[in-house]
Amino acid sequence: MKILIPIIAFGRSGGYRVLSQLANHWIQMGHEVDFLVDERSPSPYFPTSAGIVRFGSLGRASMRANAESEAFNTSGNALSIYVRMWLALVRKARRYDVLLANHSLTAFPVAFCFATNVSKHYYVQAYEPEYFEALPGWKNRILRFLSTMSYRLPLHQVANSPLYIGYQGIKARSWVAPGVDRTVFVRRAAPPCLSEGSEVVLGTIGRSEPGKGTRYVLDAFERLARNDARFKLKVAYGNLPADWSRLRTEVCVPTDDEELSQFYRSVDILLAAGTVQLGAFHYPVLESMSSGTPLVTTEYLPADASNAWIVPSRDSEAIANAVLEILQTPIDELTSKLDRAEAAVEEYSWPSVAQKFMTLIEEARESCVPAIR
Repeated sequence: MKILIPIIAFGRSGGYRVLSQLANHWIQMGHEVDFLVDERSPSPYFPTSAGIVRFGSLGRASMRANAESEAFNTSGNALSIYVRMWLALVRKARRYDVLLANHSLTAFPVAFCFATNVSKHYYVQAYEPEYFEALPGWKNRILRFLSTMSYRLPLHQVANSPLYIGYQGIKARSWVAPGVDRTVFVRRAAPPCLSEGSEVVLGTIGRSEPGKGTRYVLDAFERLARNDARFKLKVAYGNLPADWSRLRTEVCVPTDDEELSQFYRSVDILLAAGTVQLGAFHYPVLESMSSGTPLVTTEYLPADASNAWIVPSRDSEAIANAVLEILQTPIDELTSKLDRAEAAVEEYSWPSVAQKFMTLIEEARESCVPAIR
């Protein structure tokens, strides 16, 4: 099959890794995959073997390897992007068997591009109205409305977690989780050394969005480090508050997934304290579990009490107490928990995820029922 994936612009968030990996594995399965993107977009951050079709101001598309502007900002170009994208889809969509929308706004050009012979799908990677609710201003109110309306479009919806099946207007009947590269995020050679008196390096992914819970990780670390010099904090990507004391804190900036995987194996305990979309999948959770690092998290899949330390949302004290509990856990119990964590992520390897998604696409193409009743 020939598959076209329209996107806003290539970026560094986890959703773009998902699309690149799906494309790569579908190509390995014998399918042809292209991305459709504005000509001003930067080049892909996550490597992909898919073709890249760039469209210009009148929707004219061409295969180009490089972007004109690495500093392209999508926030002030929304109308321009989507008009161009729609015009490009009107020109090119009929050449493909499948169109895959993957953001609430890309769903509209896909739905209305007049390509009736093409199977149109919508991968709901995150519950966008919930995201825009956290942002002020009239523009975000419009985006919230458009996100809600996108779930009513006649597209075959697939959600990225069971949380979103039947959730506030989402019409998806099936879900496909994000995957993890088990050849990159490999388990560490041995559990971290947490013997009494040894240094304890806590790790987290620094994110500025309030819903990611970085502030609660920092508060928990301060509780621990205030009276115990053993504790240190290692933050991937930074994004720390300007007033953070940086007490015994190291910032590292991984340049690719190989370096990110090394980060997970370099810390003794990973803290993922997000406060939104609990019950969904969260990349730091998947990746740290795959890397064999003890995990403290707030109910993100595939973590549970059997393979991680689960804490309430917005509770710094609970995070600190979970860290102390891990330090008191006998090595055989810790190893067993890490074994269960590794087993839990096995079904989310990219070959399995890509095959599950492709099966849903093929079933939809073979079916004559409408995408949404």
